[in-house]
Amino acid sequence: MVGWRECKLGNVITFQRGFDITQNEQSVGDFPVVSSSGTKSYHKEYKVKGPGVVIGRKGTLGTVFYLKGDYWPHDTTLWVKDFNGNLPLFIFYFLKELELERYDVGSSNPTLNRNHIHLLPVLVPHLPEQKAIASVLSSLDDKIDLLHRQNKTLEAMAETLFRQWFVEDAQEGWEEKC
Repeated sequence: MVGWRECKLGNVITFQRGFDITQNEQSVGDFPVVSSSGTKSYHKEYKVKGPGVVIGRKGTLGTVFYLKGDYWPHDTTLWVKDFNGNLPLFIFYFLKELELERYDVGSSNPTLNRNHIHLLPVLVPHLPEQKAIASVLSSLDDKIDLLHRQNKTLEAMAETLFRQWFVEDAQEGWEEKC
């Protein structure tokens, strides 16, 4: 790709292991606690200022999450400590395409080692192209989300019509015959 620079992933971003916290240690709040499988709870404190990118490190490997606001990356994750001048939203999309689950080093429990993935050779565009790519992909994600919500609304409407036409009308018919 013309104008893209070849380097190691660790030169593009710096991963850091997340922070331990148990359910008992959490107090309900506004900050997402992001584990390798996503946000499962919210805590009154955060460890990292957003925007941020988190990936699964233990168990569910390579899953990538983008957080607009402040958050607590769980110790089952790696979070981007330093974007090294790269656009966080671009890095989110970029990491999704790397298929990081291929770099499992665990024997019984799937595990990603940040030292190994920091060494991966990658091609990265300069900031203006990162912004353009992230803008297009984000716009497409927004449209997909809107279509999913519209589908759910249409499915609920169809279910209501079905119930009204076939279930309620059939019950009325039976009541008239009895």
